[in-house]
Amino acid sequence: MIDQIATVASNRLIAKDTVEMELRLENETRPLPGQFAHIEAKGVFLRRPISVAGYADGLLRVIIQRVGKGSYALSEMQEGETTRVLAPLGNPFPTTPPPGGDGPLWIVGGGIGVAPLLYLGKKLSETVGASREIRSFLGFREPSLVFGADELGGAGEVELATGGLVTDLPERALAKETPSVIFTCGPTGMLRAVQKICAAHNILAYASLEEHMGCGVGACLVCSCKVRTQSGYEYKRVCYDGPVFSLSEVIFG
Repeated sequence: MIDQIATVASNRLIAKDTVEMELRLENETRPLPGQFAHIEAKGVFLRRPISVAGYADGLLRVIIQRVGKGSYALSEMQEGETTRVLAPLGNPFPTTPPPGGDGPLWIVGGGIGVAPLLYLGKKLSETVGASREIRSFLGFREPSLVFGADELGGAGEVELATGGLVTDLPERALAKETPSVIFTCGPTGMLRAVQKICAAHNILAYASLEEHMGCGVGACLVCSCKVRTQSGYEYKRVCYDGPVFSLSEVIFG
């Protein structure tokens, strides 16, 4: 990880209260899908953890939902402004399909949790090519919040839920096929539902967890989550040990 200066290359509204920003980094970092950046926002003390939605040619792409003072300040940055970025942070999604199966790869995302899955979909498409079907199930509270569906459509079929439960879509799809692996990110309720589906059908799944973070590097212990162990459970740091975990090991409160 490198703490460096970043310059806003572009900033545009892509959905209701949702901004896509590209930052030109001072140093080459090459983040991977599932990793995140800790970005300094004017007028707030702590940096904001933002998932990497893409990276190419020195441009870091992030998608920001306006939910508080920090995210609003970031979303208001103009082209040419500079900030400080600590990146890449965290452990990424695996982008090589697991051995022992040739089933499709499914992506399940909810709300702003779709952001890191855009980069993942691109990398999976590059990795598996035409050898594996990639299918995405995306959920948003309302149509005005939708983003990324067309982009993931470049990797494979996309099904969209607006206003209902996105997990209804993969549950119906299981009547026809079973995926080799599910990649997911979204609100806790959605992740809990995906976990139950995977347990019932013995499906491997990886989840990127969304948690409030302080330092972003594992020192402050603000973002602890509970995971299963052979002897019971332990707490791990989402920023340092994650944010991507095997979904089966996460214990939701």
